[in-house]
Amino acid sequence: MAQVTPETLVEVRDLHLAFRNRGEPFWVLQGISLTVPEGGFVAVLGPSGCGKSTLLRVLAGLLPPSWGEVRFAGRPLRGPHPDIGLVFQEANLLPWRTVLGNIALPLELRGLPRAQILAQARAMVRLIGLEGFEHTLPRDLSGGMAQRVALARALIYRPRLLLLDEPFASLDALTREQMWGELLRLWHHTRVAVVMVTHSITEALFLADRICVLSPRPARIRLCFDVPLPRPRTEDLRYTPEFGALARRVREAIGAAAPTRADIPPQPEHPPAR
Repeated sequence: MAQVTPETLVEVRDLHLAFRNRGEPFWVLQGISLTVPEGGFVAVLGPSGCGKSTLLRVLAGLLPPSWGEVRFAGRPLRGPHPDIGLVFQEANLLPWRTVLGNIALPLELRGLPRAQILAQARAMVRLIGLEGFEHTLPRDLSGGMAQRVALARALIYRPRLLLLDEPFASLDALTREQMWGELLRLWHHTRVAVVMVTHSITEALFLADRICVLSPRPARIRLCFDVPLPRPRTEDLRYTPEFGALARRVREAIGAAAPTRADIPPQPEHPPAR
């Protein structure tokens, strides 16, 4: 019997992106190609400043490519899409809104009936384990609780793709590890596809199905591989020889020598003719 493979949700084709610096192109991304399947979990790592967050903003439709293409659900991505959610490093909750109010906001902006909004928001509160905190303001939440609210707010309108930009970087080590379990639980429940930018090799290996490592700027894909670790993943997995060998492989790819100017081919001012 033939194996059924997940449908491709995101396809990035030969993506280049440059900003203008005193009239000259400043190249950030160069020739990036990757795919994200429906319900998949992809982690993106690389040296600081290499362009990981920039890539995430392109996938969110917030930045247009200089050339190349991003396709979402089989169609070119031309801007922000209602089926794509984005969570940043900081929770960015509205301080005057309660937990329930922050989670409900996306549905309010869509003009859904009030009863439906409250029912879905309360269901999300239960899903993230914050029952009893519905009427709590952000100032009274811990960092981990605030990030759970941010995740719930991004997931409440049931996006097909969730983009995470180092969502746990500001948390202490123990809370961060607890949030890995929370994220995996939400991912298994919703089956949303995830692309997550992180600096943590352990975090990437513990969470993701596939890891892509970027080179120093201008970022190119230096390494991409499927993570051959079984699910569900437990804490004990992190201390196995298999986990250590994969971590070493990723660390070596991140720490490889940066490309010299001679390694980087000159880029034209305009996209090549198709």
